[in-house]
Amino acid sequence: MDELLFEIVKIVVMVVALLIARYLVPWLRQKIGAEKVAEISMWAKQAVLMAEQVYKDWKGQDKKALVTEYLKKILKAKNISLTDEQLNILIEAAVKQMKMQENSGILIEATDEVTNQ
Repeated sequence: MDELLFEIVKIVVMVVALLIARYLVPWLRQKIGAEKVAEISMWAKQAVLMAEQVYKDWKGQDKKALVTEYLKKILKAKNISLTDEQLNILIEAAVKQMKMQENSGILIEATDEVTNQ
């Protein structure tokens, strides 16, 4: 009887391990990935705001180069890998959001609180 109970427990443990591997691990990877994208988007928004406020006289290309280099340093420090195209999309989205907020009359300012994570 003990041998039968041991086999049942062993099968239950295997099924639970299978379910964890099948559903929990991909969910965690997706969750962590989404959080990283949100964090990088926040950094991009703050960097764009900083460049716009501090370097008002610079051309758009120069500001974008500054923001790109700044974000690459942050990504390297956090060991996050993004392609130049993905980084460009995040920067352009932050610029578009900033311009939309400016056109709607919303006052926005860069803060230092995002660099501490």
